[in-house]
Amino acid sequence: MTASSPASIWKNRNFVILLSTGFLLSFGGRVYELALPLIIYELTQSSVAMGSMRALQFLPILLFGLFIGVFVDRADKKRWMLWSVALQMLLLFGLFAYAQLGPPTHQVFYAAGFMLMMLSYGYINARISSVKWALPTAMMTSANAKFTFIQTLMQVMGPAISGAILFLSSLYYGLLITALMYLAALLVLPRLQLQETPVPASQRRFWQELREGWRELRANQPLWVLTWFVSFFNATAISFELMIIFHVKDELLWSTAQVGIVLSCAGVGGLMGSLSAERLRAALGLGTCLALSLVVLTLTYSLTGISSAAWTVGVAMFCCGFMTTLQNICIWAYRHETTAAPLMGRVSGMTGSIFKIGVPLALFGSGLLADVAGARAVFVLCGVVQVGVFIGFYNSRVLRER
Repeated sequence: MTASSPASIWKNRNFVILLSTGFLLSFGGRVYELALPLIIYELTQSSVAMGSMRALQFLPILLFGLFIGVFVDRADKKRWMLWSVALQMLLLFGLFAYAQLGPPTHQVFYAAGFMLMMLSYGYINARISSVKWALPTAMMTSANAKFTFIQTLMQVMGPAISGAILFLSSLYYGLLITALMYLAALLVLPRLQLQETPVPASQRRFWQELREGWRELRANQPLWVLTWFVSFFNATAISFELMIIFHVKDELLWSTAQVGIVLSCAGVGGLMGSLSAERLRAALGLGTCLALSLVVLTLTYSLTGISSAAWTVGVAMFCCGFMTTLQNICIWAYRHETTAAPLMGRVSGMTGSIFKIGVPLALFGSGLLADVAGARAVFVLCGVVQVGVFIGFYNSRVLRER
């Protein structure tokens, strides 16, 4: 098997196992991510309570992202993933049983939602580390592109999944469906074979290991610079995605069908980005791909603030989906390629925390700005931020990275 062959990754047994497991978990996870807020709303009749479930997605990363990588790097990655999935499955079965036994309370679902998100993040960190142990470096861009394709496909299927959940006789069956998908993943994952180098118990010093991960990240100057750039990428992208829904729904008074069609453009763009990322990086290089994405996103955000035509918004959503996906794949692949396998969990956890560090502030700030000046002001500001990021990026050494 030659690592340079584009099709060779499909002959890699470990990759096929990780991808198929990822599909099962992504589908199941998408079901419960959509079902939980609906359950909260059914119990409270409060849109604020329902919306707060989204914040739980970021709390485990912000609270534990810096530290969880230490434990992942110490652990047997396969066993860690099995336990993470198994505990999520048991928790989901338990929630379903709890809902059948009597009138449930929303506080229980908040606590369960937090635990599910924390276990999911632990699994993702271990899976990122496992890819480094399971595949050769030459396959990293291709592997990350295919993992992203699965995640994006689940996002595109979101409206269909939401509709299917609403047709169920009870929303709680969504939890049961997720638990069964996780059970199926548990039947596949044990076939994974990793050649790891375990850390002896006598050498385990938490703070020393944490410092080792920090030094590894700081010593990798291009990755360090990219990590902080991504914090701005994510902040502007999530602000744009949040405000575009408000803009077309409440300001332009579009129908639900029109909103759904426009949002699907982002999903299609993401799918196209995941299919194109490997070839684009091979042809242009990492730095040029990221610079191109910054330019296109600057135009996308700014023009959306000027034009309200349906085709303009649709094109903007497509470009946003395509370019943010291209960014993610290139940066995740570069992190895999340039980080030593024994430190992958720590570096992944630290970069993941920094990636999301600006998101809560961006969500809060964009909402305030939209209330005062409208959603278009948010779009223009996102474009201005991208200009600043591009100037910094253009003057960095990352631009020359392949």
